[in-house]
Amino acid sequence: MKIGILCAMRSEFDQLTPYLHIEKKMQMARTDILEGDVDGMPIVLAASGIGKVNAAITAQMLIDRFQVTHMMMVGVAGGMDTRLGVHALAFSEQLAQHDVNPQWLRHRPAPDQGYFPGDPWMLGICHRLQEEGKFLYPAFFGTMVSGEQFIAEEGRQEIIDAWHPLCVDMESAAAAHACFANDIPFMAIRAVSDTAETGEKGFEENEISAADAAAAAAAQVLEAAAAAAASC
Repeated sequence: MKIGILCAMRSEFDQLTPYLHIEKKMQMARTDILEGDVDGMPIVLAASGIGKVNAAITAQMLIDRFQVTHMMMVGVAGGMDTRLGVHALAFSEQLAQHDVNPQWLRHRPAPDQGYFPGDPWMLGICHRLQEEGKFLYPAFFGTMVSGEQFIAEEGRQEIIDAWHPLCVDMESAAAAHACFANDIPFMAIRAVSDTAETGEKGFEENEISAADAAAAAAAQVLEAAAAAAASC
């Protein structure tokens, strides 16, 4: 098992790095990449950059160049479900691109319904950690959506009505699409940085603390995954 990890923003990348044992640093396709392990389980961490195209490019690169067997995206997101306050954790059971008509995906390597599935094995680990009360912040499981714009007020209700998502970001579903095409299990772990009430100001105020919340949760999941893989 070898897990590829994507972080869109530098703040997310930097918050996650201290939780990992890093053995090698490099740059490839203008992307910063770290190789190492978590409790002996090989990982590759990449700073993909913001947006769906960057996420898909980087996901494919980790699959092709580093032969990862699983993929995870870690970072912050905007809360869409009113149950999720700032720092709440979201785990992707399924992912969709809210700015793409699902009908268009039927001619591409994608599920007919437009949703990309979360990794059931990794989600099982996340559920167990939640049941054991391991996470620092409230954890939720459900749909994530991605699109090429920051969602404040305009378009928010339309996305909620169409997809009923926990949260929205600009990368996860695109990375999930690349992984689906390659039969690589994928999931995203996001911490809420902003909500309808806080708006973009909330993102600016909470970016670092939310990135740390996501990184801490991801580290717990990776450690549990390493233990599970070692016991097989």
